[in-house]
Amino acid sequence: PVLGLTKAQPVTETDRLLRDALQKFPDSPRAKIKRMNAVKKITSRERKPSSRSVDLGLDLVAMIRPDGYGSLQGFVGYSIGGSSLTVGIHNDADDPQVISQFGGVRPPLLRVQPKLRVDVEL
Repeated sequence: PVLGLTKAQPVTETDRLLRDALQKFPDSPRAKIKRMNAVKKITSRERKPSSRSVDLGLDLVAMIRPDGYGSLQGFVGYSIGGSSLTVGIHNDADDPQVISQFGGVRPPLLRVQPKLRVDVEL
């Protein structure tokens, strides 16, 4: 015996009701209250005092420039704690472009550039 019971009409009606509720929710008073409470929660949060510190670090960058025309290039880096060391090699001391960058003289064989790093947390 067929009772003629189908689910198509109730499913369609429920789907329509849920879509309407979903579209109307962002403008509803309940949604506005929810957004207001979220803003209050974020703005009223107390910041815990953080530990204050000053950390110092020394970074050294060295460039070795032996004789040559630029066929050898490379670098290596090492860091320990808050300090680091980077050493590069580029054999371009005889290259005319490099010599012109240094005012007509050859670049120094070793060039070291120190950098002091200060990290302050308040």
